[in-house]
Amino acid sequence: MSELGHNQPPAHEAMALHAEDLFKMVSDTTEGAVVTNDQQEAALDALLDDVKQAAKDAEATRKAEKEPHLEAGRQVDANWKPIKDRLSAAADEIKKLLTPYRVAKQKAKDEAARKAREEAEAKERAAQAKLKEPEHLQARFDAEEDLKEARKLKAVAGRTEREATGLRTYKVVTVEDHRAALKWIMAQDAAALTTFIEQYAERTAKVRPMDGVTVTEEKRAA
Repeated sequence: MSELGHNQPPAHEAMALHAEDLFKMVSDTTEGAVVTNDQQEAALDALLDDVKQAAKDAEATRKAEKEPHLEAGRQVDANWKPIKDRLSAAADEIKKLLTPYRVAKQKAKDEAARKAREEAEAKERAAQAKLKEPEHLQARFDAEEDLKEARKLKAVAGRTEREATGLRTYKVVTVEDHRAALKWIMAQDAAALTTFIEQYAERTAKVRPMDGVTVTEEKRAA
């Protein structure tokens, strides 16, 4: 005698077969059909109960099958969280100490680059002015050399500005005028605002009245 359940298919496969049978039954039953009497209503209602029960069983089986994996994942996250938290706190502490120094260093570098660029631009203008003067060959040659040197200085200033200093730029958004921001969204991205309003109304208007929103009732098959 075989053991109980020895040849039973896996839960997912069994449920898939059951769902397919119900789907075909519903498809065959409802094709071209119209409910005209209580017997038809009762038969369909019973079939609907079978479909609902199958959906309920499928969801319960799915959750039961998935839960060990979720629990294992939660346990892995829990095991690693203290390590990640301590390393993150350590990194934040170092960054907090480095930030003022690096900001000051960046400011000094930017100032030096600004002065170098201004000096290079002044030399460039002077050299270009000399080239326009009717001087002899040596003067023009010297002016051209000055112009080359000025352009080199500008390039150096540009590279200095682009040098990495260990700082990262973060954009911090602060809404200072909510009404103005709302008007801007309405003018620039009305669809996003409409979606938010509809979602908010769907959550809120069912439990308390909202201006500009109506709630009606309609009957549907349960």
